[in-house]
Amino acid sequence: MGKNKRNAKHKATPQPSSEHNNNNGIRIPKLPDKDRRQLNQLAQSALDILQKMPTNPNEEWKNYVEVQRVLESMMQLERPLQRCAFPPNHSNVNDKARLAKMQSFNEWAKAGGVLSDAVEIAIFPGYGLGLRATRDIEAGEQVLSVPRQLMFSEEHLSEAERNIYSSLPQLTNLNLSYALVIEKMRGAASSWYPYINTLPALYNTVLYFSVEQMQQLRGTSVCSAALRQCRVVARQYITMYKCAYIQPKGSVDASVASMASLFTQFGLCYDLYRWAVSTVMTRQNLVPKEQQPSEDISALIPYWEMANNRHGKITSYYDSVTRGMACTAQEACRAGEQFFIYYGDRSNADALVHSGFVDTNNPKNYVELRLGLSLTDKLSSQRSRLLAQLNINSMRVLPAPEYISGELLAFVRVFNMSGDQLEHWCSNLERAVDLLHIDCALETDLETRTWQYLYQRLKLLIGVLEATLKETDEVQQLAALQLQEAANDEAIAKLEIDTMLLQYRQLERRILNDALLYVQERLKV
Repeated sequence: MGKNKRNAKHKATPQPSSEHNNNNGIRIPKLPDKDRRQLNQLAQSALDILQKMPTNPNEEWKNYVEVQRVLESMMQLERPLQRCAFPPNHSNVNDKARLAKMQSFNEWAKAGGVLSDAVEIAIFPGYGLGLRATRDIEAGEQVLSVPRQLMFSEEHLSEAERNIYSSLPQLTNLNLSYALVIEKMRGAASSWYPYINTLPALYNTVLYFSVEQMQQLRGTSVCSAALRQCRVVARQYITMYKCAYIQPKGSVDASVASMASLFTQFGLCYDLYRWAVSTVMTRQNLVPKEQQPSEDISALIPYWEMANNRHGKITSYYDSVTRGMACTAQEACRAGEQFFIYYGDRSNADALVHSGFVDTNNPKNYVELRLGLSLTDKLSSQRSRLLAQLNINSMRVLPAPEYISGELLAFVRVFNMSGDQLEHWCSNLERAVDLLHIDCALETDLETRTWQYLYQRLKLLIGVLEATLKETDEVQQLAALQLQEAANDEAIAKLEIDTMLLQYRQLERRILNDALLYVQERLKV
């Protein structure tokens, strides 16, 4: 999102004088003027914070905490709008509540053309809702298909509704979030109601973490990415809020009226926005556009999205002939077992930030390191030239048996080269690719410095992780026990996130520990 400069002459735009119904008969409450003035002040405060770009991890954390406190205050004042978006008697805060609504969803899906006679929706401990095989399924057998007409995307909105958000600077995939807000607030009048009515009311994405839960990620490689995700979404919402309620005097910007409509007609509030964004983050898939098949568009795919992830091969694809999503079995599945699909190669850091889950058996997991050259290094230009030739995009610590990625190894080698060694490699850049390989022929002193650097770096990372995160296996077992005994839905949701964070930290530490042992062995050679 673009930066928003503070204007001392901002004032609240006039609001409707009374509670009103939107075009679908849903009552959108008007907040008291006092509350709206407080919200405007809070939103401006958040904008002031968000305009300051953090320059180090401590500033990044402080920025996050300050913004979260403002958002929590805003959510308190927006509670009437939250209740409008999530009525207590329609709130899907647990799996049983969602499963109870699946009969009408199944009828809607089957009537719309979904073919799924081999699977049914059920609850699986540790997974929530998923797909259960109703009969034996063979590997490679087509299990279900979803027609294009049941895939929800912004294409289903009218042009007038799409214009509500089209003037706001945004990332393309945000269009689906805006479209979902509009469709959800149609209520039972929406043709998508049987589907939207089954979506979770809460998610395990970073947008739902408390400050205390986010604190548990400090010291891990994923912390910065999680904080950035929260910052981006907060900025998106506050920018839209500004368009709707805080405008320079005499502003005639087209986006103002559009965003005001999204708030006043569809009751947008932060809780509804983070729900829509989380729904899209955890469920979206790319499908060809209707009118421009050469381009993709983000869409939600009912029923198919109920399948949980297991490592294997991708067996879902968009069939341009039948115009639908087809899914085959990646492995044989017996009747009564859970049917899994593979979401694709991704690290647990990516899965945690964007999808709110951790795969404890993920062979594609890794720990991303953030390394850079020193600004005071007199040889930095030569190092930069050599690294540019290598085109290093990421530096990863990997699970066994690889441990250290070629990109990470090459960076550390270049980082530790002497002037003469840099001159040698820069004089023959075509050979630079050899630095990516473990068996590259290098001077003994350079290889020793390389592995010593990796040893010290890994030891430091593990030390920071253990110093800030002193959890044990007993703590995780206690969390699991508390999860079973939790008295209410809110406590269960909190403990689910706490358990996920414990799992993530343990998996990251395991990768780092294994890599440290490997490096130690290299130093003995």
